[in-house]
Amino acid sequence: MKRLMLVSILSLSAAALASAATTCTYLTSGTRMVLQADCTTDAPIVIPNGMTHDGAGHRITAVDPPGDNFRGAILEAAGLSADVVNTVIATDGLANFCAEGADRLAAIRFDGAAGSIRGNTILSVNKNPSGGRSSCQEGNAIEVANFTSPGRLSINIQGNTIREYQKNGILLRGDVDGIITDNAIAGAGPQGVIGQNGIVLASGASAHILRNRVSGNAYTGSGWASGGIVVDSGPLHGTNYSFGVDIESNTLVGNDVGVWLMQMNARKQSPETPTRARVANNLIQNDAVTNGYTYQAGIVDHGNRDVIEGNKIVGAGYDSASAPGKIRAIDDYRQD
Repeated sequence: MKRLMLVSILSLSAAALASAATTCTYLTSGTRMVLQADCTTDAPIVIPNGMTHDGAGHRITAVDPPGDNFRGAILEAAGLSADVVNTVIATDGLANFCAEGADRLAAIRFDGAAGSIRGNTILSVNKNPSGGRSSCQEGNAIEVANFTSPGRLSINIQGNTIREYQKNGILLRGDVDGIITDNAIAGAGPQGVIGQNGIVLASGASAHILRNRVSGNAYTGSGWASGGIVVDSGPLHGTNYSFGVDIESNTLVGNDVGVWLMQMNARKQSPETPTRARVANNLIQNDAVTNGYTYQAGIVDHGNRDVIEGNKIVGAGYDSASAPGKIRAIDDYRQD
């Protein structure tokens, strides 16, 4: 007979304060911890190694602790593997305090942990107590990194609804191989406070990115552009390249750059090393020129032996006639 246990999960991570409080209670059976009701927490909730966090459709809302700031991720994987399913996550009135390192805000963070993140709804992950937007370079909805565990970790990110993130919808960094499918990721639309991105692969991470809808990552400020799907690896960034990335059958709407393969050597040139990314059969649409830089493109590719095929790129926002020299359907710097 399975043993059932009703417990209140206290935050135990190094980022948590001694006075941390949560109203979240769980019914635990085997390797599954099931949230029993909507709740609040003022410090990270830690998922033990090998456990599945099942939100059962309930909401966890992060708030600042008395006299301090919320620090870290709302849900954090503690060991080498974890799953997060059916959980609703939000923030409420977090102070606009910019954190560093592990204290940076995220909704779900796996650091050195494999597993799956499926069927969750992230309503907000923001530091905006007055209802405005924060320029702090944090607030990723889903963040997976591996710089410590041997080999490459596998992560499955599927069927999540993500909106009102501060910086990135989904971020994979380091020795991570992902499957990112059927997610709906909505940025804030044109705004000049922070450059948002929908899906980002960085520091050598790779993924199959299939059938996602990514929209509204548009920056009106000067000096930068936002991306729907961004691959941000290579010596220019002080990292390894991302190899074998597959971006197929996604719908990308209203992003400054639809797909941005930003892999360059230290001389800001496309690499001599074959990266072999594939960008195929995506619908990439932007109906307006809103970027303040100004720079918009359906696809930008700094790569080697990458394949671009079968994509539909439409709208005035990717029509070179809208801003000659600054707007392109495809900006192609590939080496062969």
